[in-house]
Amino acid sequence: MLCFFCEKTAAAGFWCIIDYMNEYFLNEIRTLFPDEYDDIISSFSREMYRSIRINRLKCRKEELELVGFDLKESTPFDPDSCYITTEEKLGNHPFHNAGCYYLQEPSAAMAVNVLRVEKGDLVADLCRAPGGKSTQILNRLDGTGLLWSNEINWKRCQILLSNLERWGYQNYVLTSFNTREIASMAAGLFDKVLVDAPCSGASMFKKYPDTVNDYNEAAVKACQKKQLEILENAYQLLKSDGVLVYSTCTFNLVENEETVYLFLQRHPDMQLEDAALGYGHKGLEYKDLNSQLLARVLPTDGGEGHFAARMRKTGSSLIRHPAVTENSHNGLVDAFLKEYGISTQYFIKDNEVYACPMPLSIRKSVIREGILLGTLEKNRFEPHHHLFMCPQFAEEFRQKYEINDRDRLIRYMKGESVDVSGYKGYVAISYKGKTLGFAKGDGRQLKNRLPKGLRNTNVL
Repeated sequence: MLCFFCEKTAAAGFWCIIDYMNEYFLNEIRTLFPDEYDDIISSFSREMYRSIRINRLKCRKEELELVGFDLKESTPFDPDSCYITTEEKLGNHPFHNAGCYYLQEPSAAMAVNVLRVEKGDLVADLCRAPGGKSTQILNRLDGTGLLWSNEINWKRCQILLSNLERWGYQNYVLTSFNTREIASMAAGLFDKVLVDAPCSGASMFKKYPDTVNDYNEAAVKACQKKQLEILENAYQLLKSDGVLVYSTCTFNLVENEETVYLFLQRHPDMQLEDAALGYGHKGLEYKDLNSQLLARVLPTDGGEGHFAARMRKTGSSLIRHPAVTENSHNGLVDAFLKEYGISTQYFIKDNEVYACPMPLSIRKSVIREGILLGTLEKNRFEPHHHLFMCPQFAEEFRQKYEINDRDRLIRYMKGESVDVSGYKGYVAISYKGKTLGFAKGDGRQLKNRLPKGLRNTNVL
């Protein structure tokens, strides 16, 4: 089709996706949003909205501005998020490695606002890579309660692990299960459950332009089938009086209002509640669904697009909880913690040593339960990078070295040894007060222990 906006976008050097839109999608938007059709479609000719969400556990907005971050106004979607003009190079800044912020499409933060996480909640986040919503939930829990974060795709789960690890909280469990497996292990356990469901992703066409050609009625229906399966399992996880939030990043009626309607028809004890955001749009009319309680963000609302529904379980729940793992004691671990000034309880699983306020005894393997303090290797305890990503432990650690020049920073981020003498044993490494990882001193230099996957040859 003809693009009416290419002159503007070509001058900006931005590829115009409208040239490649399929007619099925265009007709859908024209039918669902007749008054806003032109504005919505023209939004695809503009660059994506971008935001940075600050990790309040580790950083403040003023600290980012002091090191040169150009932060714009706050987004309406999360109190810790600010608009930015570009993400270019921000993933290469050492503060990113330190877990000070998360780069995110702004309206993706909306669903956690609808969930209204409170301190002490037990929360399940069921479809979670790359980790934006899980890290947001951890900030809301503020070290209390527990987050069970799950991603069924193993490769994507490793990305989620990296983001949770750098975020620095202890109170989470990370798994890579089918949601049906979680429901069989933890029925009736959770106060809050978030299903940010796999969807057709129309609001992400600009980010993933190849998906435009795959958008059709069959694909939408296939997504709905999977969404309803996940919702069934989420229902089992809820306590009585627990809250379930269902969200997508697509615009169509089928995956949003219709899916919510079908789910509520199957479970009359689930009561639709007001999303009550104070911004964006209400839901679209569908049968006798009270769509005024639903929340939509369109590209005209300051984000690329999102949908959310909040539902409360008023009926009883089957209770099937995993036991809590007992804390362990080990001479090598105790000696290490005492030597370096760390105060924590811990438990041991195989040869891995974890600190978690609520470790669950799950019958299947778990990718991570809280902070991986380190591993038992023959006759020694070897600390893990994750230990130093936890602010509590990094601050307690008795040996620290603050990098104060760019040359040493670049060398450390590249994985090279640092020419600093006088240290023996393990050393927490920081830059401008933010812990980046650790090294091991031999008295002459600091031998780098930054994991290979986190090394960076293009430090901002």
